[in-house]
Amino acid sequence: MPPRRTTHTDFTDHASTSLTEITSGSYRLTAGFSQVKGIGIGNFFMSPKFTIGGLEWYIKCYPEGYYAKDKGKYVSLYLSYASETEVGVIFEFCLLDQLGNAVTSLRSRNTHTFRMHGKYKGWSKFMKRDDFEKYISDDHFEIICGVMIISPKSLAEPNNCLIVVPPSDLPDQLGQLLRSKESADITFVVGGEIFYAHKLVLALRSPVFKAELFGSMKENHAEKIVIKDMEPIVFKALLHFIYTDSLPEEKELSSDVEGLDAQKILTIMMQHLLVAADRYALERLKLMCQEELSKNISAATVATTLALAEQHNCPQLKATCLEFATTQDNYFRMASTDGYKHLVLSCPSILKEIEEKHGATTFVEDFAEQADDDISHDHMFSLLKLFRCNRSKK
Repeated sequence: MPPRRTTHTDFTDHASTSLTEITSGSYRLTAGFSQVKGIGIGNFFMSPKFTIGGLEWYIKCYPEGYYAKDKGKYVSLYLSYASETEVGVIFEFCLLDQLGNAVTSLRSRNTHTFRMHGKYKGWSKFMKRDDFEKYISDDHFEIICGVMIISPKSLAEPNNCLIVVPPSDLPDQLGQLLRSKESADITFVVGGEIFYAHKLVLALRSPVFKAELFGSMKENHAEKIVIKDMEPIVFKALLHFIYTDSLPEEKELSSDVEGLDAQKILTIMMQHLLVAADRYALERLKLMCQEELSKNISAATVATTLALAEQHNCPQLKATCLEFATTQDNYFRMASTDGYKHLVLSCPSILKEIEEKHGATTFVEDFAEQADDDISHDHMFSLLKLFRCNRSKK
């Protein structure tokens, strides 16, 4: 099924003048698919150099993906910097169909800083390659890259207007307030770690914190609150969002854990943060977590994400997980995970939806035939028993 059509930011096409007049622009890349097909995983081609905001850029495209672990299933896109002056940007990539409409679009969540020539940022999983190829027309595909310049002021050309309004630094200032602990009037103990915060900030951002700290709940006069059932790193990320309205950098969320790659660690963090966002009624954070989870679905994590989507009222995330889980190959791989056992026990109705959506009644028999060394006979039997018990309740 082709991806859902999405809208994208209206960046000025191809052109940008001085930063004080226009701070955004876009570039349209048209490329021949047959010339890059079979280029190999980890190999890329670059667009011609283009200029936006007085700075030079390239598009780096990996037609068969950036990472070997993705096995060529995705197209990767990156914005590459070709100038030397430090600059902050927000950027977006859009794939166009034959009529020039955007069929998929990804925009950077935060402002990214490019400090030197050759640096690049983007998405390793911009789009599944099978879906991407459906929009190739006459052996060509088109991508628009939109760039919005946030800084620096030093690039601005002289003009008659001497008033320059800088970007808001309120998130940075509030973030510094959190880090400095200045005037903090509430302490949280989470998993043995201590966090300092400000009641007014918490109350303004979260109706749950407002009720706890200023309502009739017992915590409203407390100076120290113990938070249970949450990891310290998750609570730290929660506070970061409350003060800055953004997620922490990925490197802060995905610290090294032996046996797990960074992407899986990040997915697990987003799962925990989704639960925390729902707990404190932070709807924007909840949507941001759903966005990250929907972009990085895998057989190893989809069952847990699907259970969370069901339990925390995330219908769009649930639909995305179901679309992934109801293909036969993905289902067999998902069924060998511990997350699947939790899904069956906590959300048995999900299995009915899988069955109704894609005729999964045949999965049970096929699963028994295709079980491999990764699935023990006892484990397989318990999964099949749970599946059949669920079906018998229909």
